[in-house]
Amino acid sequence: MLVAGGRNTIAEDKLQHLETLVTQLIQNQKSDASGNSNSPRKLQLLSGIPDKGRSPAETSAETSPARETYVGSTHWSSMLEDIHELKIALAETPETLKDEQFISSDLLKSDGELIFGLPGNYSLGRIISQFLPPKVEVDRFLARYFQGETYIVPFIHTYQFQRQYRDFWADTAKVNPLWLSMLFSVCHMASLFGRNSGSPYSPRRALSNGRHSLHTAAGQCLVLGKYHRPQKFGIEALALYGQCKNLLTLDPSQEVGTILSMIVRMSYGMGYHRDPDHFGNFTVFEGEMRRRFWASVKQMDLMTCFQLGLPSNINLEHCDTRSPRNLLDSDFDEDTITLPISRSENEPSKLLWFIVKERQVVSFSKVCQDALSFKETSDNDIIELDAEIRRMYASVPNILQARPMEESIADEPFLIMTRIYIHFIYLKSLCVLHRKYMARGHDFSTRTCVEAGMKLVHQFIEMNEEFAPGGQLHNQRWMLTNFTVNDFLLGNMVLSLAVHSCQKRSTEPSTIDMETRMKIVDLLRQSYSVCLAIAPVSKDALRVSQIIRLTLNRAFAKSTDLTVVSSSQELTAASNSITDTSTSNSAAEPAGSAISILPPWQSSMPGDDATFGLFDHTEFSSYEFEGIDWMNLDSSLAMYDISA
Repeated sequence: MLVAGGRNTIAEDKLQHLETLVTQLIQNQKSDASGNSNSPRKLQLLSGIPDKGRSPAETSAETSPARETYVGSTHWSSMLEDIHELKIALAETPETLKDEQFISSDLLKSDGELIFGLPGNYSLGRIISQFLPPKVEVDRFLARYFQGETYIVPFIHTYQFQRQYRDFWADTAKVNPLWLSMLFSVCHMASLFGRNSGSPYSPRRALSNGRHSLHTAAGQCLVLGKYHRPQKFGIEALALYGQCKNLLTLDPSQEVGTILSMIVRMSYGMGYHRDPDHFGNFTVFEGEMRRRFWASVKQMDLMTCFQLGLPSNINLEHCDTRSPRNLLDSDFDEDTITLPISRSENEPSKLLWFIVKERQVVSFSKVCQDALSFKETSDNDIIELDAEIRRMYASVPNILQARPMEESIADEPFLIMTRIYIHFIYLKSLCVLHRKYMARGHDFSTRTCVEAGMKLVHQFIEMNEEFAPGGQLHNQRWMLTNFTVNDFLLGNMVLSLAVHSCQKRSTEPSTIDMETRMKIVDLLRQSYSVCLAIAPVSKDALRVSQIIRLTLNRAFAKSTDLTVVSSSQELTAASNSITDTSTSNSAAEPAGSAISILPPWQSSMPGDDATFGLFDHTEFSSYEFEGIDWMNLDSSLAMYDISA
């Protein structure tokens, strides 16, 4: 409320109230320091004054953001609770690298891109003139996008979007900023797909120019169009923006999680969780596109929350929107009166894998709820859910069933990758469901968890080998996302837990036979090299590499060849190779398997933007864990030399 003279009494009263609260907090802290032991320690943290009665290390540990971040049982790091000795060892280890030394989702952030901040001096004309490539370049981006297979966004209809695109070039001044944001995001995605095309707007140029990237333009258009208001193109544009941002990092992105939570709430507010047959007055076309969008939101939200170790923002019991049909965009359009029946699932259409994944969300959501629940689940319920997961995967069409790479030599790369994506959902469902029961020594859960973890890790390593020059998936390296890497790390934590379980129960009969143990050890050795290759651009991969190294070295402490790997030399070699590649102006592919894992927009970054050269190899190699008192592994396992 304003009074005479323009004074905002409400704002000033609130400011005065806040000042009073801060003053009280400081006074309470001083009172506590002088002998009032009953004053809450929280006041000390809020006042910003350190507790003189505690060491700096204790104060730092309590106020550290990392220690205040909550992750639930779906996050791979939660398994450290079940490997107590390893958790202690890691806690005593200094941080190897600082957060700012990693390529992350904040890489492209500039003063004008923060969609959560105040609007800048954006204008439609300036955004178009500054960021939009010439029409011939945009045409090529769209051709590359619509001719692609896997990362086609289901809620963008090919023919409707092309009509909107023609209207845009007919009069660019009349374009809806939110639709323009979608166009920039589609172009940005296409630039990731075609890094070898030689386009001036390739990922290398987009990333090196920072403020002048297509992704930045998409964010500015969101702000200009007031995306937070319920309106046409709003949540679709925001969803595309979040998906693009997620493709820029191999670590889970808190920022993407925040964007998705906004999308979910906005979708609820616009009734997307209700089937169009039961809510609203929509055409056949609009109804099916709403089903596609809601299915996309469910999948993205569940997978992202799973990564972050948090509950999903969507309760499926509160939704009645049916799954979309397996239709090509050519099967229906804006003038469709009756929706066609679904196509056969014996042919690998662009949408088939998306439809199949939509079905898997049901059982995977139940697994995540069980993992994050504080209630005890009965054995019967676990067996029932296990059976549901297996039935769900058994219903996957044969064309999308997992198979070895040597049996896929005649298949399209996109088909191979979608099989992997679907199989990983199945495997990680079993891992997450049985992990906590495996830690308690349940035989069935142990066997199931170990078997699923081994398959997951083996399949990732096999896929990684095909990313190398000459491999079947070399041109699909951009399809390596943080979702896939997170699954790989989860599988390795399962195998590490298996090793420590054997070690802890060395005097008891083991559920894991000797042949399986040998395979686990071999997979962990291979995974260690892969994690080191990813480490320069993934904090999680670096941390898991340390966990694997600790697990293997301590498990074989009695063998003659004590050290499994030389972490300093291997990390230095991987880092130097990446740095050499990133500073090179040539388009040549990096040599060695250590580079094949890196997504193209990160492995090809110029040296000015990359931070690979900031590694402190001396600090990394100085870690000494050998003094920790670990329990002995089964003596029979110690006979095998894994350094060979």
